[in-house]
Amino acid sequence: MVRSVLFLKPVGGDCTAIQRFFEEEGVLERSALTPGFLGAELQLPANRSAPAMVTALWSGPDAYRAWLEDPWRSANVERAAAVFEAVEQPGGGGSLYEVAIVVAPKGRSGAADGNGAGRAGR
Repeated sequence: MVRSVLFLKPVGGDCTAIQRFFEEEGVLERSALTPGFLGAELQLPANRSAPAMVTALWSGPDAYRAWLEDPWRSANVERAAAVFEAVEQPGGGGSLYEVAIVVAPKGRSGAADGNGAGRAGR
């Protein structure tokens, strides 16, 4: 499992414009159609002056790469650029992190053992 992390700098400093773009364009819903997609979130900064952050959980790097190569993304570049600047890594996309340990509240699904903690599989 891997998590992608992408920071978005709002054009004109309006983070809520990023949220509107994501809602109107169904960005996270569209990414959910990618095989290997496990979940995603758009996070807005509490102080509204920092960049917004998008995180997503993928079954592996190939799933994330498939999302990066989705033609829908390139078709929306101009509209997105009017709303935010993505801080991308060389080669495109956000930073990718391997999920090493997962913790969930005891008794909740997703826990790897009875204590709610476990190591993520490779």
